[in-house]
Amino acid sequence: MSADRVFQWFMPRENKFFELLNAIARNVARGADCFAQFRDAQSRADFARIADELRQIEHEGDSMAHLLYNELDKTFVTPIDREDLHDLCSALDTMLDLMEECAGFIVNYRLETLSPPMRELVRIAQAAAAEVAVTVAMLDDSKKYAALQVHLIHVHALENEGDGVFRTALGDLFMQLTDAIELVRQKDILEALEATIDASDDVGDLIRSLVMKHG
Repeated sequence: MSADRVFQWFMPRENKFFELLNAIARNVARGADCFAQFRDAQSRADFARIADELRQIEHEGDSMAHLLYNELDKTFVTPIDREDLHDLCSALDTMLDLMEECAGFIVNYRLETLSPPMRELVRIAQAAAAEVAVTVAMLDDSKKYAALQVHLIHVHALENEGDGVFRTALGDLFMQLTDAIELVRQKDILEALEATIDASDDVGDLIRSLVMKHG
């Protein structure tokens, strides 16, 4: 064992980072549950209310992320590489940012209701965020890493499912719509929805790399 490894072995390890990451991931899942309300909303007023609620959750997520970054600056030894902690926190924050951005599209484009493919993409985004929260909660114990892989597989499968829904919906738009403004409006929202799901898979990739490095 190298001198550096011996030195780190005797240094206190800061488990507060796992607690912070877990809180951030739970907040992302909470945001996804709020986001999922778009599936049943039937008016612009409903959309605006949901977007406002999601904006508050996103602000809370920003505060949690800033707390983690500040703790990183003050902590000499971290339980996993500080770059990994920073990247994972940033990727989780991005998930919530993209949901809030998508909500903004829905409100600003003045939709009355979501199309069936849009509602399906919202469902997939919610499911993927829930799986991400489960994996983050398991990071503090390497004995759980084997079980954690199952949830990562689920996240990736949901991302693939979302890609399929998105491609089919996009193709249908170009086949069925002749109004250019309506085409752009629906295309932008579909792309924003797909991005929220892709962001979950990005978090999954980071966790997979982290587990390989530290498992």
